[in-house]
Amino acid sequence: MLKHHSITIVFLCFTYAMTLLSLCAYAADQPLFIRVAPDGSGDFVLIQQALNSLPDNDQLAIIQLAAGVYPEKLYLTRDKVLLIGAGAEHTIIRIAELRSNWLKQHPTDWGAAVVNIAASDIALLQLSVHNSYGDLTGDHEHQFAIRGFEQASRIITADCSVIAGGADTLSLWNKTDGMYYHHNCYFEGHTDMVCPRGWAFFSHSRFVNKKAYATLWHDGELDPQQKMVIRDSRFDGVEGFMLARRHYDAQFYLINNQYNSSMADTPIFRHTYPTEPERDQDNRWGDRYYFSHKQSADAIYPWLETNLHHHPAGLTAQDITAQWAFDGRWDPEAELVRIYRLYNEVKP
Repeated sequence: MLKHHSITIVFLCFTYAMTLLSLCAYAADQPLFIRVAPDGSGDFVLIQQALNSLPDNDQLAIIQLAAGVYPEKLYLTRDKVLLIGAGAEHTIIRIAELRSNWLKQHPTDWGAAVVNIAASDIALLQLSVHNSYGDLTGDHEHQFAIRGFEQASRIITADCSVIAGGADTLSLWNKTDGMYYHHNCYFEGHTDMVCPRGWAFFSHSRFVNKKAYATLWHDGELDPQQKMVIRDSRFDGVEGFMLARRHYDAQFYLINNQYNSSMADTPIFRHTYPTEPERDQDNRWGDRYYFSHKQSADAIYPWLETNLHHHPAGLTAQDITAQWAFDGRWDPEAELVRIYRLYNEVKP
């Protein structure tokens, strides 16, 4: 009888231990949820405090940002982090920083932006990122709102405003395998204000260029499949703003967009250095600029006329999807749906 009782106790202990392990494993699969609020009603007052508190593991971290202005720089070094605000007009991350000023005291760009990203699987949703240096000083040279580094890939911005008072507003620069998805966003800046390296897809967004020079820039020199796609979006700006340029091999797809008449009659061009040819980049694949429009009136200049049917693969506008843009390696639209579902499940 005692032996039987001992066996029963061992069995119950084993069952309890397995249950605890199962519960722990289940908990590890659940997102970590943190609230940040400037008024002290959240877990942290500053966003960086919340980022610094994250465990060193691969658990998805959802950081909810209450309405307010956050005057801080952010450094994202951990994968799988979602920053979700209360709306682009309500949650604003803002600081003033000129890149050249930063580099006078630091060896690299790390820290030159408002949001500095050296991690992957990062999403910025329903918030604004604003580098206000140019607005405050009138100096419109390079000043990043968001700067992605070599380790950063699978970056999502959705329902956001990304603004800088100078050049290079959105600079995601992993030229090896960087993949970036942007949906329903507002972008504002000066020269090369949106300038990805690698693969990038934009949809239902607005681009406002405050300088009479190039709005877009792309670097796709390391892989002929690297591309920049912008569809169902709008381009506005000061009188004489230009659409795009490149220094490196690049590939542009402009699908079903609208262009303000203030845009210059200047085709996408390769920037070269006639007096310093040693600075010119390789031009292995030539000009690859493809356009398609919902209506012919959107092609406000001859060089904007639909030419997608001349693509070597015989593409149509319907073929130019996010999955196609990333060569089937990433489905950010499905990922964004999953992110919002998880957020609605765990938020209070």
